[in-house]
Formats: sequence, C-alpha cells, structure tokens
Amino acid sequence: MTYIMIALGWILDLFYRLIGNYGFAIIAFTVFVKLALFPLDLKQRRSMAKTQKIQPLLMEVQKKYANDKDKLNQETMKLYQKYGISPTSGCLPMLLQFPIIIALYWVVRKPIFYMMGVDDSEIWRIAEAFNAWAAANPDLLPAALKDAVPVTYLKEMRNNTFGMHEIQIAQLIYKHPEILEYSAIASWDKVIRPVNFGFFGMDLSEIPNLNAFFGMFLGRFSALTRETVTLWIIPILSGLSSFISSRIVSPTPKKTKAEKKAILSEEEKKAQEKTASATNSTMSSMTMIMPIFSAWFAFTLPAAVGLYWIVSNIIQIVQHIFVTKYFTQDVSLEELEGDIKNVKSRKKRKKSR
Repeated sequence: MTYIMIALGWILDLFYRLIGNYGFAIIAFTVFVKLALFPLDLKQRRSMAKTQKIQPLLMEVQKKYANDKDKLNQETMKLYQKYGISPTSGCLPMLLQFPIIIALYWVVRKPIFYMMGVDDSEIWRIAEAFNAWAAANPDLLPAALKDAVPVTYLKEMRNNTFGMHEIQIAQLIYKHPEILEYSAIASWDKVIRPVNFGFFGMDLSEIPNLNAFFGMFLGRFSALTRETVTLWIIPILSGLSSFISSRIVSPTPKKTKAEKKAILSEEEKKAQEKTASATNSTMSSMTMIMPIFSAWFAFTLPAAVGLYWIVSNIIQIVQHIFVTKYFTQDVSLEELEGDIKNVKSRKKRKKSR
C-alpha cells in the first residue's frame, strides 16, 4: 500500500505542478485513474450485459440441475465459457477502487510528505517551525488547531497530533509563508513548495461541518459561515451524483426478447416474478443506501476526497452511456433460443426414460 500511496502522491503532485490548481489537479487525477481502469471496466460491463441476456438459459439450467449442485456448477461454467462471460470480472474493478480510495485518503491527509516531499525524518522541522509561529500568532489559528498546539510528531498515531492535522498545517503554510522563515526550516537546504487547497471559494483541506449542517435544522445558526455553507456543496453533490450513477448504471432489469417469447408454466412465471421482485428490491435498496453513505463519507473526510468521489461518479455515468451505446456485445437471439430448446429437450428425454 505504501508504494501505491507514493505513486499516487507523485501523480497528484505532477498534475498540481502542471495545472497550478489543487481542485483541478484532483479532477485530472480522477480522470487519469478512471482511464487506467477503463479496460477492466469495459470487460465488466460487457460481461454483465451478456449475463443479463442469457438469464432465461441460466434459469433452465438451474431448474434441470436443481438437485445436483456439482453438475449445475459445471453446466453454468460451460455457458459462461461459451458466451465469453467472466464470473469474477464484475468484482475486479471495484476491488481495485478500494485501495486507490484508501491510498488517496492518506495522500490528501499527508500532503507535506506526499506532495511537498518532506521525508518523515525531517518532518520535525515543519512541526517545530509551525509551533513557533503558532505560539506567536494564536489568533491566526483555525478552530480545529487551537487545542492541538503545540503539535507533536511521534511514530505512534495517538501521540502524533501533527499527522492528524497535517493537511490543515500545509494550508496554513501556504497562507502564511513566513512559517518557512523560522530557524528549523530556514537552516535547511531544502526548498519547500507550499500547496494551495483553494478551489472556487472552498478549502479542500477542510472537512465539511456535519454538526453545523444538522444544527441548521434545529435552529442553531451560530456556526454558519460562508466557508462552512460553501463546503456543503461537496457532500451534497457526492450524494446526488452517487444517486444518479446508481439509477443509470443499475436500472430496473427489463425482459429480454427470449424471455418475452418464452412459453412458461404458471409455476415458472411465479418463480420468475419472485426472482425479479427480489432483484428489484435489492437494487432499490442499494440505489437509496449508496448515496447516503457517499454523502456521509464526504462529510467526514477532507473535501478533496469528496471531490474525487463526485468526479468519479460523473465519469462512471459517461462511461456507462458510452459503453452501452458502442461496446456492449449482443448475444445472438437465435443461438440463445437454440440452447434453451436443447436444455428443455434433454429434460424431456430424461423424463421419458
């Protein structure tokens, strides 16, 4: 994971140096990550589309081998191989997203290390210079740092108050470059490049104030400032984009031509309706739960992570529309109906014996 974080930090810093704006650097970084994962995402969407198309055939196989699990697994795998479907392709892109999000979280939380290039062995210089400046300028400290000064830097995270507030300290270094003139840094031969976390009036180093958001509905307005309210845009858009993405990427399943043409018994119709009902219920739950979680996470993490999530959702929507229109391979209806008839005829032959 450390190597992933170092690599992502280098890429994010590269975009920041090229663009000169942290917010747009996050956007460019997100586009880069999504494009890098696009081949896997394309494979996943093709596989999902074909799996949906052959559902009638899978149901026939499940009915035939309901009492023989080993045979059912063998026949199912044969169908997957015949139609070029990878059962695990749907999980891989999502599994790759988790370490990237976790790594990005630490890259965002520790910009002095991952973007400004200050090694762990030299972080003490930044901490000492900041403590000296903070002692001389207590009125310039944001509320989140007032109780943390003087900051400590120890390997144990519980005693590492500098690490807990590193991104806020990095933003103060940008706002107050005189911090770099204190002796601990001035006596060092390294050039420190401050990072500006501003983006359209928002400070992406800050965590949106969830307490102030809920307090507004209870009539408590004392904590409301322009910066506080502006920062709520990130979690709100995060939840909204997640909801739209869920609705578009996972719509209510529609019957295929083969399903519409199939002649089903009353028992089969009831089983199919029950399966469809359970599937729709699960999708509806996910469509509502995921946006809530998305907004909640964006309220508890630095706004830069929420911005990444918003852009990621938008790109996912665009990719889905593009892939569905140009790259989704169709399954031959004639071939599918032929396989369904073969399974049914084998069933009849078995009964007649």
